[in-house]
Amino acid sequence: MNTETKFFVGIMGVTLALVVGTAVLLSGKSAPKPVNQADLVSQNSQVLGATDAKVTIVEFSDFECPACKAAQPALDAVLGKYRDRIRFVYRHFPLAQHVNGWPAAQAAESAALQGKFWEMHKVLFEKSPDLSKDLLFGYARDLGLDTSKFSTDYESNLVREKILSDINDAGKVGVNVTPTFFINGTKFEGVLSIDEFSREIDSRL
Repeated sequence: MNTETKFFVGIMGVTLALVVGTAVLLSGKSAPKPVNQADLVSQNSQVLGATDAKVTIVEFSDFECPACKAAQPALDAVLGKYRDRIRFVYRHFPLAQHVNGWPAAQAAESAALQGKFWEMHKVLFEKSPDLSKDLLFGYARDLGLDTSKFSTDYESNLVREKILSDINDAGKVGVNVTPTFFINGTKFEGVLSIDEFSREIDSRL
């Protein structure tokens, strides 16, 4: 083999190595490793559905986030369609730029302490972005909550720590935007349509 031939063979070898390396990298990006479910659902998470469901959807969300509100109709439709075949977990991730995101999370967790988290969850998304403190207390009254207890719980460390726990867990699993969904540990950012939810759920049932 002469010098010129060796040179071209060497170039071809380097090129092949680059192609293979690039394919591996792209493959890794298109198929991210699912997150462990234990890192997504805590003992005090707000949960709908059967605990033994084959599919678990975890949402990190902000009640003041317009995209989270936009995602809600499709999510509601999916929860109605699949019922106990899926488990849904709501976790708080109020964004700094949404001044009423944290107060709304406080209201939701305060309602939870009276057994009405999901009722308040529904109202908050319906009323968003009208989530000032006075309005939140009005929503609590409309739901028939004990407003004295609601007021105490709203300012409590118990509620504060629950929201902070969700935020800390969000950081552990790489949440940066709302809404972020995890379907059996696989991450999806942004609004999903009914068809997108259904495709991912059906593939796991």
